[in-house]
Order: sequence, then C-alpha cells, then structure tokens
Amino acid sequence: MPDRLALPVPAARQELLGQALADAVYYRDPPAQCAACEAADGLCEQCAAGPARARAYLVLGDDLGLEVPA
Repeated sequence: MPDRLALPVPAARQELLGQALADAVYYRDPPAQCAACEAADGLCEQCAAGPARARAYLVLGDDLGLEVPA
C-alpha cells in the first residue's frame, strides 16, 4: 500500500478540502459550557469523543497529502 492515498480531488480543490478539515477539527473542540459535562463532573461521552474524531480528521488530511491549516 502506498504511503499516500490517491487524491480524489483536483489540485485546485485541495486547499479548500484542507480548510474544510481544519473547520471540522475546530468544531470538535469541546464547548466551554456543556450541561451534560457539568452533570457528569467531567467530559460527557459526546464531548470526550470529539478530540478522537479531530485526530482522525488530521490523519485523513495527512493521508491525502493535504496541508490542514491550524
């Protein structure tokens, strides 16, 4: 298996896809206020799953050879 996946998007769209992945990573940050987290006295299940999903988005960007802006 190659180190990089075959890129299914045209070169002109790669920057846009990288930005979309960056937005998705940002969205997965746990919110500052979450009633479920406060009730659980820690991260609730949904908020705890966010960072793992964000890491998966970053790995996908890397696999596709995209630059995902910070």
